[in-house]
Amino acid sequence: MPLPPKIGLKKDTYYVCKIGVPFYDAARLIGVAHLFLGTASAEIEDKETYWEIKGVKTQRDEQQLLWVLERLNPTKKELGLFFKNNAFLWEDLADYFANFVERRRGRREELKAEYDVALQIGTRGIDPLAKYEVLAPRSTSETLKKFKVSFQEVAAATLGRAFAAKVISQTKRQREEIYILPIFRERFVLTGFLEYERSFSHASGGWVGAVWAALSILLDLTAKRLPVVDFAYTREVKGPTAQPIFSDSGYLGLERLCLYWRQAIKENRKTALDLLRNFCKFLRNTNAINVNEQVQNLARWVADFVASPNARALTKMEQLKARILAASQAGFVLGGYATAKLLSRSEHIEEVRNMLQPDLPEVPWQVSEALARALGFDEKGWMNQFTRLENAPNFSQFIQQVERVISRGFYREQQERGQQPNIQQAMTEARDLANILREVSSALQDEKAFRAWKAIFLLDVLSRAHTKTEASLKQAEKDKTETREEG
Repeated sequence: MPLPPKIGLKKDTYYVCKIGVPFYDAARLIGVAHLFLGTASAEIEDKETYWEIKGVKTQRDEQQLLWVLERLNPTKKELGLFFKNNAFLWEDLADYFANFVERRRGRREELKAEYDVALQIGTRGIDPLAKYEVLAPRSTSETLKKFKVSFQEVAAATLGRAFAAKVISQTKRQREEIYILPIFRERFVLTGFLEYERSFSHASGGWVGAVWAALSILLDLTAKRLPVVDFAYTREVKGPTAQPIFSDSGYLGLERLCLYWRQAIKENRKTALDLLRNFCKFLRNTNAINVNEQVQNLARWVADFVASPNARALTKMEQLKARILAASQAGFVLGGYATAKLLSRSEHIEEVRNMLQPDLPEVPWQVSEALARALGFDEKGWMNQFTRLENAPNFSQFIQQVERVISRGFYREQQERGQQPNIQQAMTEARDLANILREVSSALQDEKAFRAWKAIFLLDVLSRAHTKTEASLKQAEKDKTETREEG
């Protein structure tokens, strides 16, 4: 009996040429993939100068695309890119992107700033050396100086923009708008719609909002395992009358964050993903305009560390967290509860070490725990002792200060237990713990390594400390009601 014939599925192939403008290129790639393949699987391969998009031919649903476009509140002109006489322009759009060599001639449309500000007239322009007239001011009314392309390209970019995250930063004098899209490399399969949170605003500024948006997108895409390598953005800052003040576009420069995220997924490192969620939750819960000024400053350093892990940012995070916690003891600090939850577990601290510099010595938990207990006995003066630890200029003096604080803590612990105080025993126990630190001293002779390790160690101490007072407990309850729940 003959074998049944093979089941053949017709496949379509589309091409998107790169022009070297990051956000515009990313928008057209995502737009074409969703335009023709949508919820089906789109196999996308980077061919350096263009993308090749393949997939099983599907009957596309116009209502799905309209649902996506509704996110933009499209104008009639934008809808006209897809419809003519109430008929969807499938053939015109498909023929254009299916023919790599020859492009159909047709009407051309202007690209607005939202597609990428580099496409606007002005000092940047698409190619100012080849086309001198684009150097004219943006306020000119000369239409020949506006960048126009085939309407099919604009349609693809419009659909792609609907998948961008939007970051708004508003002040009395200006309004900043940033649109962000993930950048992919190599070969990958895009199955279904790109779904992630799309609206962000942070009181600490547009850069913090952009990092928060990128972090949120990565976490939302964790299950898809897509090779995100960076994020493209386009930004425009406008004055009170909506007149553009300045604009820029390009890459956010989050390659290290994306690589860390991809490795965590590949190796199934749940603690690494949990650390990213902890950062994301902190930024989410500190985005309100009335959040304490120190908390807003902490958010800026958190964004700086997430974007590019460095010892200076980590040190600033440790210093600000300690001072916010101290201020929270005296009274209510909006954002204080979110600060207390930032890096509040030893697993988070260990993962921060891996993120910053894996070859640094691990934090000896028994020393950190003893120091946290010792500081906890002095509810009012612990910050003074903590500051002395921060200011220790080298590892030798740092160990001496740690030993001094712990010995006092052991002595106080003896009293709390009702034992006969024995200062000699307390000093001996503290010296034994200090010797654990001395065992790693050879790895921390370099000043940069010492500063980085000290910040990690002190953050671990803060994560274990119990210095809450009645005021801080009331604050925690109030903060819980005023911050949004984790998404």
